[in-house]
Order: sequence, then C-alpha cells, then structure tokens
Amino acid sequence: MTNTAAARSVSLTTNLDHQLEQAPEIRDLAYAVIVADGIRDLKIEQRIALAMFYRSLQTHKAIEILLRQKLVEDARALVRVVVENEVNCAYMLVVGDEETAEDFVKHPRYWKYFLIRDLKAVDETRFRQSVPAELEVEIRKDYEELRPRFEKKPRRNSEWCVDGKLIERAAKVDERFAEFVKQPYIEFRWLVNSSWRFDSSHVHGSADALLEQVSRSGKEITIEQKYDPEDAAEALYIANLALALVLRPIDLLLGAKNVAVVNARLSKFNGHTPEPVL
Repeated sequence: MTNTAAARSVSLTTNLDHQLEQAPEIRDLAYAVIVADGIRDLKIEQRIALAMFYRSLQTHKAIEILLRQKLVEDARALVRVVVENEVNCAYMLVVGDEETAEDFVKHPRYWKYFLIRDLKAVDETRFRQSVPAELEVEIRKDYEELRPRFEKKPRRNSEWCVDGKLIERAAKVDERFAEFVKQPYIEFRWLVNSSWRFDSSHVHGSADALLEQVSRSGKEITIEQKYDPEDAAEALYIANLALALVLRPIDLLLGAKNVAVVNARLSKFNGHTPEPVL
C-alpha cells in the first residue's frame, strides 16, 4: 500500500459522514447476502455462524442510531458486543466443528446452575417465588450431566469454548486466514486488542470512562457524554469493519454469488480492497 493510499484509508476512518453513509449500505448488502438460496444443507456450526451474523446486523443498526444521536459512549458499548460476536462468528465458520457447535448450544444449560445457585444464596424466599423446586431440580440435573464436558482440561474457567479467551479464538481465525492469503493476517486480533479491550471501560463503567464525562464550571459539576465527530467515526468504522471482515466468508459459504459486489463495497468504505479471505 502506498503512503497516499494509507493516508486516504486513515482519513476515512475518522470521517463521520463517510462512515454514516456506508453503514446502512454495508448492512443492506449483508442482508442481501445472507438471505440466499441453497442453505438447507449447511452444517450445524455454519448455521450457528449465520445466526450470529444475522443478529449482529441489528446491533450494528443500533450503533448507528446511537451515534446519530451523539451518544458515542453508549454506542461504543455495543461496538464491543459486535466485535465479540463477529470474532465468534468467524471462529465458528473457519475453526469450529460439530463439537464446537454443541458446546455453544449446551453451555447455557450448564451455566444456568451457577446463576440460580447464586441467586438462591442471596434470598431463598424471593428465589422460590420465581424458580419452582421442580425447575431447580431440572437445572441441577442438566448441570451434573454436562459438568464432565465443561470442567475437563484443557478448558479454563468452564468456558463454552476450548479456546477459552476471545483473543485465543481471534488468533485461530487469523491463523486460518493467513494460510489462505499466504501472508501474515492480524485483523481479528487487532479488533480484540483495540476496540474490544478499550471499549470495556464503557461497558463496565470504569473510572476512566466516567472521568471523561466530568466537566467543571465554577462550582458546577456536569457529567455528560462528550461528543467528538472523529471519535464517533472511529466507533462506527470498527462496527463497519467487524461486519466487513466476516461478510466475505459468509458470502463464500452461501455460494460466492456476491464476490464482486462485496469487494467493491469493502473498498469503498475502507479506502482500499483488503486481501481476499477464504
């Protein structure tokens, strides 16, 4: 990539008007790709990946709405959701197998036991009003049945995926993409280590996120979100990029009927055409 092209790409990432223009177009293209013929013979892990991707399109729209209302920090919380969802989607597409899919589906049944156990410990009387004894027994039975699956090595912290941390899943995805393009590929790890990690402050209400909203004028202290068009553009750029990175393998899965259109759209939003993936 030339320096000129690099400068153009950077400028587009901080151009709010451009990102706002591209967001619905990327989303509309994604809907057009995913609502396709010939998907009845997909494997379970592929079906789950499609469901993840389809659901993330709604979250992507919510991000755009929040940014148009100048609620950047609320939007960033959802950007983190989209990034995590797209990493999991890509992982399910290019790394996962039937066992991975079963882990994903069964894990909530295993984890629900811990939720009701802790809820019961706080106030058993109130707990019993919403959780009948029969349901508690059923949840405990599911937990005992699935316990060997989710508590055996190499799993850590009883997570749903053998590759426990999100960054580990991102690394596996990058590795598979690098094998295809025959050169280093770091996009999914970059998403996790940049937006996903930094935006956690807005999800968890950390001190740094709160202090950014505090301003003082004389004796008055105001706490409100600060609006910066470049910050808003960068947030939407990440949301757009997360969708874009997964859109191409999704299109390939569904028959590669939109390769030219997808490549043209990615080039327009990003300032350059990324390496072909899968």
